[in-house]
Amino acid sequence: MIITPIEHDVAPESSDPSELLIKEARRKTRRRRFRIGVALSVTLIIVVVLLLLTVGGTPSNSKGTTGNKPVRTTGANLSSVVIPHFDGPVAIGVSGANVWVVNEAGNSITEFNAKTGSLVRVIKAKADAFRHPDGIAVHGSHVWITNGNQEFGMGTSNYPLAKYSSVTELNASNGSLVRVIKVKADHLLAPGPVAVSGSHVWVLNANTAQSATSTPMNALIELNASNGSLVRIFKTGVDGLNGSLNLTATRSDVWVTNAYPYGSSVSEINSTTGSLVRVIRSRAGDLTAPDGIAVSGANVWIANIRQGDNSVTELRTSNGSFVRNIKARAGKFNGLLGIAAKGRHVWVTNGNGYESGGNTNSVSELNATTGSLVRVIKAKTDGLYGPTAIVANGSKLWVLNTNSVTELNADNGSPFRVVK
Repeated sequence: MIITPIEHDVAPESSDPSELLIKEARRKTRRRRFRIGVALSVTLIIVVVLLLLTVGGTPSNSKGTTGNKPVRTTGANLSSVVIPHFDGPVAIGVSGANVWVVNEAGNSITEFNAKTGSLVRVIKAKADAFRHPDGIAVHGSHVWITNGNQEFGMGTSNYPLAKYSSVTELNASNGSLVRVIKVKADHLLAPGPVAVSGSHVWVLNANTAQSATSTPMNALIELNASNGSLVRIFKTGVDGLNGSLNLTATRSDVWVTNAYPYGSSVSEINSTTGSLVRVIRSRAGDLTAPDGIAVSGANVWIANIRQGDNSVTELRTSNGSFVRNIKARAGKFNGLLGIAAKGRHVWVTNGNGYESGGNTNSVSELNATTGSLVRVIKAKTDGLYGPTAIVANGSKLWVLNTNSVTELNADNGSPFRVVK
């Protein structure tokens, strides 16, 4: 059943100084989307020129490639697979044999083969109800996509919400629609990040990180993964949920990063019962506008995105205790936008230049045991440009760029392929 949700009133934008943390975090996202728009315009011009040249014919003595054979960059173990179906990509998910990319501008999902980089399909049927899709989670045979209802050019808490807010569930094997969840009783309001744990789907309402109001809002929504029904709603001001920016889920817990109002924190919630395990609050600047979060083994890794104070905080999963805070040194961190962890590796993406510092368009790898820097991946042939989200899967590392996906070797950081 699909029911159009009711409109929601949004409180006027606050002048509370504590709101600065949230504005700062969300400003990064708006700048990234602006850059995406510029990149898309340039790309369109290039495509048109190439099409005109193709129509004009290729000289018989041309050394250009033929057919659909990928072009390999000379002197590098890097191939380039052209898939002209990325349109403002903002999120990425990997499961089994395929990679899924969310196209916010194109209201679509691009699926390509993880082994070959070849296009599987572009999903954008009207029935899928994609409307500025924002987040993705792939779990087993299902793919969950949030539709954030964010209009381009709008960045304050006063823009219209709820009209198109929903969660689209797809069949991972063939991309077919399973259901669109947008019953008004679910209280989805500009949903953003999404995570799946067993039979539970967890969705953050992104508007709660942008709006300041004394009335508790619906910060976190839990859905039943088997039928999409509402399980419970978590309010702002409860369980430490205030200005929640991101989340991740394991078999036992859901971890949510919060950056508002008077201090940064991480909420740990039991993924089976929905009960609060603990709220881990910032001490001595250990958490500064925490956003991206990843869990691997005994540790939780958090990317702090406060401008000028980029760092990675490590916590213990067993008790939430602080392990270390890894500060930027010699420009090794710059505009942290994504984080992934697996085994002895932790990776963070460094954005493309909206903060001071020279280390942009790169991925920093840390040693998960010591927190020390292993390497900075930024060779020109890696195709890293405006890297945002990052996902570790098997022996591969997938990095989402402004309009492409870079595939790296997770063991040594070497480049393998750029899908664009």
